[in-house]
Amino acid sequence: MSRSGFRLFVLLGLLALLAGCDLRLRDTTLAEMDAAEAAWQQHPIPDYHIVVEVQRPDELRRIDIRVQQGEVISAVLLQWDAQQRVWRPPYDLPPAHSFPFTVPGLFDTVRGALAHSGRTRIAVQMAGDPAFPQRIEFGPVWEEGQMVQGTEASIRVREFEALSDPTEN
Repeated sequence: MSRSGFRLFVLLGLLALLAGCDLRLRDTTLAEMDAAEAAWQQHPIPDYHIVVEVQRPDELRRIDIRVQQGEVISAVLLQWDAQQRVWRPPYDLPPAHSFPFTVPGLFDTVRGALAHSGRTRIAVQMAGDPAFPQRIEFGPVWEEGQMVQGTEASIRVREFEALSDPTEN
């Protein structure tokens, strides 16, 4: 095999490997989100602790939430200070502001983005039992025939702990 042929072989192998790393992160549809949420609703976990990170090109936030009987009982927001390279002091979030980062809120966030955001791409990785969005990648917004740079965002569930046994319900 020639040197350029070997390089091409290695490059194609690396691309295949990188593509394989995200096999579960894929574009989604409203119908898929509705079906996944229906499965969650059949066997919901009413009490849980969830930590969600939201990252945009110019910010990083972490939301730490406790849910009891399907209602937010506490929520704390942390913001990353990129200049100081530390988390700023936490502050409490009202339940209405923290709802988008609960399990039902993650489903709603994806559906809302699919229906109204004008984004070029929305990809979701589902996980858990029952499954729910664990990673959501929002591509740039498409506006007036152009992509708006800096509008990309990602939401990742960093921790999820059931605080009750869903089979008890």
